[in-house]
Amino acid sequence: MINKETLAEKFKKNHPASSVDNTACYLLKVLSDCLIQTKVKEDSLYQLLHGLLRINIFKERNLPKEGYKELKRLQQIAINSQEQLIQYILYRYELNYLAEINFDSVSENHLVEIQMQAREVLKNIRNTHEHYCLYELLKNRLIYQGKAVSENDRKKLNDLLLSEMSIVSAKTKNSLESRKLHLLFQSFFFTDIGDYKSALKTFHELNRLFEKNAALWRHPPLDYLSSLDGILDSLRTIGCYEEMDFYISKLEQLDNPAYPEYFCFIVRKSLMIYRLTVLLNAGQWDRALQLISKSDPNLYKTYTLVDDDKQNELLFCIALTYFKAKNLKKSQKHIQEIVLLGKIDHQSMIYKASRLLNMLIHYEEKDLEYLDYEIRSYKRSVKGNRKLLQTEKIIFKVIKINPDFNPSRKNTILWSPIASAIESIEQDKYEMQLGKYFDFTGWIKDKFGK
Repeated sequence: MINKETLAEKFKKNHPASSVDNTACYLLKVLSDCLIQTKVKEDSLYQLLHGLLRINIFKERNLPKEGYKELKRLQQIAINSQEQLIQYILYRYELNYLAEINFDSVSENHLVEIQMQAREVLKNIRNTHEHYCLYELLKNRLIYQGKAVSENDRKKLNDLLLSEMSIVSAKTKNSLESRKLHLLFQSFFFTDIGDYKSALKTFHELNRLFEKNAALWRHPPLDYLSSLDGILDSLRTIGCYEEMDFYISKLEQLDNPAYPEYFCFIVRKSLMIYRLTVLLNAGQWDRALQLISKSDPNLYKTYTLVDDDKQNELLFCIALTYFKAKNLKKSQKHIQEIVLLGKIDHQSMIYKASRLLNMLIHYEEKDLEYLDYEIRSYKRSVKGNRKLLQTEKIIFKVIKINPDFNPSRKNTILWSPIASAIESIEQDKYEMQLGKYFDFTGWIKDKFGK
């Protein structure tokens, strides 16, 4: 791929009298206008927005009847596509038109009927807005405060849950957008508090809603992708790996050239993550390595086309594959891209899992001096934010005990309190947030010959 500087130099050489910036702006305008005209023919939202412009032009040119005909045509499209905002604008345009013609041949009952329809749409818009507000607040807390790791954290979300319940119980028309937002909120709320079985059940319901209304998908269908991603993540968390193939095949269908490139890259990264997850769980290291070697190298380099957590998760899965295959150097190379080069979010579970795996790699390499420094650094990064999970504490403890260098008799004595801690971890829903990425307790058991 040619970079900006090289392109600017070539342009200046071939067109010395022209400005590359001005030319780029003109080209962007031409291309965007062409793309808009193409979308008007195939996308209902573009048809509606284009039609509103036509209505305004007809009004400016004193062609009210033509504008009214266009308005009635658009109303049906808006109803079928459930574009509530445009539905209201069209009702407002219709009422304005009727007022301008002095309500010629319009009875009071008919006028009130149109006003009531507009009022009902406004109520639905407000209901949808309130749902969006709660969903956005939940995502914001998830990003900046991290997932709930204790009952106290869970209780802090109760205000959002109660508000969401009040919206659902309100007597408003249950539109597709409203149902979708309700299920999205519920599924991410359950995921946030570690109730993955309830989250999976809600994601399944959300997926059925999307599949029944495929004609109303956005372009690209980011919400549907989020639903599939949520299902696969929940299945991975609760260990139902055998069910993942079905939803991976649905994810494959979204890798479609009709969708924008950035969307296809997100899909491909997700596909690689879950394919590797299934193979690693089955212990098929060789097939996982083959999948990595045959994949497009650009898949791992396109950072700007995906969020940080998704990119880090992909790098983690590759690093874990090499770790399982005993190739520690390559494993460390990919983990360092997360730990050293990636955007640092100390609340992110994938970032925590990456730093812990980085410690395990150094432990396997017998680099104990580095581990002493890294553990202190890790604790400093968490201090003041929130408490350490039990998984993190037990990893630090095992590294300090250093079972690889102890006689078996000593490890047997040390095992009892560690076994008790592991049992507690494996029954704690909050610890599953780390455990879904790698079986840290399994690694500890292996070190003690269990």
